Amino acid sequence: MSIKVAIQGELGSFHHEAASRLFGADVAVSACATFREVFASVEQEVIGLTAVENSLYGSINEVYDLLEKHRHQIFAEIELSIHQNLIGLVDRRPSDDIREIYSHHVALAQCENYLEQHFPKAERIEFEDTAAAVRHIAELGRPDAVAIAGRAAAELYPTTKILAAKIEDNPVNFTRFIAIAPPSAIKKLPTINQPNSTPKSSIILTTSHRAGALYQALGVFDRHQINLTKLQSRPIIGQKWRYKFYLDFEANAAETAQVIADLRGLGNEVVLLGNY
Repeated sequence: MSIKVAIQGELGSFHHEAASRLFGADVAVSACATFREVFASVEQEVIGLTAVENSLYGSINEVYDLLEKHRHQIFAEIELSIHQNLIGLVDRRPSDDIREIYSHHVALAQCENYLEQHFPKAERIEFEDTAAAVRHIAELGRPDAVAIAGRAAAELYPTTKILAAKIEDNPVNFTRFIAIAPPSAIKKLPTINQPNSTPKSSIILTTSHRAGALYQALGVFDRHQINLTKLQSRPIIGQKWRYKFYLDFEANAAETAQVIADLRGLGNEVVLLGNY
């Protein structure tokens, strides 16, 4: 079965690298400028791949909101070790004058200390995607313009090279990506060999508005000896000071079904985002 995956970002982006690792190097990717475009195209593309959280930056709230809106199912995940590199033209050196540094705002933030130490006067210009920033400096052809991105982006363009490798401030930098598809397409998809062999589930939990509701809901996981790996609150739009919760936990399909039944038995609303 030929797999086509919609990703946020261009060829050479971290999304592209994650898709290649999860689905194989020959995977066909459809580049989308935004997360919204990824979710909107899943109906046509069958599969979408999107970052959902970073170990330094935190959760990408927009993606969680889109998961609830579209109700696509998560069927796989992969964690990618993120290394940022200073990329410029092949005929320049990192010690040359650099006036402009292009990258995604998260990548710029992840390299804050390096940039302050080496290029305190350079203008930092936010770009929609790290790989797109490399394409931009290749098109500019200016020696004073550089980008921050992954190694794959530098290798895409013959006029660019890595001037300085692994410039991120914290080497323990991981991004978690999730693969999504319409519920009707899940069973038709080929088996994905995921690095993490522990089954995981993701849900949206909305508790009843009473004292102890969240405490009782969390007690369900304790009773079933199920490990929570994520608990994040998000405001409920239109209801002042009320919150819903995104939860990830380690459980197979049968265990997940029991947890959901118990949570609903306590008067909670539960939306299953996927068991994978």
